[in-house]
Amino acid sequence: MTRVFGQLFEDSRDGLLVVRPSKPFFGCERHENQYPVKEGFIDIDLLPTPHGVEYLVGFKKPGDYRRVDYTLRWRVQNVAEIDVSPAKKESLKPEQRNNRSDLVQIKRLASELAASMEQVAALEAQLSSAHKKLADVSTKFEAYKAASEQSLVDRDMTITELQTDKEPQVYTIVKEVPVPPERLEARIKFLESELQRTQELNSQYYLSVLELHQLKLDKAQSLSSSAPVISPEDTPRQRLINKLLAQ
Repeated sequence: MTRVFGQLFEDSRDGLLVVRPSKPFFGCERHENQYPVKEGFIDIDLLPTPHGVEYLVGFKKPGDYRRVDYTLRWRVQNVAEIDVSPAKKESLKPEQRNNRSDLVQIKRLASELAASMEQVAALEAQLSSAHKKLADVSTKFEAYKAASEQSLVDRDMTITELQTDKEPQVYTIVKEVPVPPERLEARIKFLESELQRTQELNSQYYLSVLELHQLKLDKAQSLSSSAPVISPEDTPRQRLINKLLAQ
């Protein structure tokens, strides 16, 4: 708490000093408080005001229930005591002085903000330039990639064409010719008869060879014995045997 005391009114009046904060803060409610004024002097305790908060101060006579007109604005420093007597009024910070300090601070902040905005603009320009360069590089890379892929495709096509020219062309034609059932059966029967006839000829040939061998033996024996030779009968089988003997 800060003690606020001294001669506030030079006309030695009596009454009530009405004080309330411009907005509530920790430890202080928004409601007004009344303090006695005796012969223009006050002696009260107030909480130090935080930044942006001030006390609204007004005066009213005892028994006056009309609305209070707050004609003073106080900002109380965090000190032990403040004397508000005419020679000590500078202990309370006037609002005008605070306003000047705030204006100086605002100008400083505005200058810092302008410098920051310039830095942001420069960084945005650098970023835009970097994005543009990246886009150019990406475009060139895509063009190079497309050209490389096309060259590979052309090379593969050329190799394929060369291989195709060197390979002989082979055509396979499958032709199905339907055979009527009657002709097919006649062909089968003919082949079966030829097969049977061939088998019979083979059997006859085998027998003829055996008989030829036997005849050679008989002839050799007859020559040695000077026996008369009897002419065989004239048959196809005998003619075949004679032909073989003549060889």
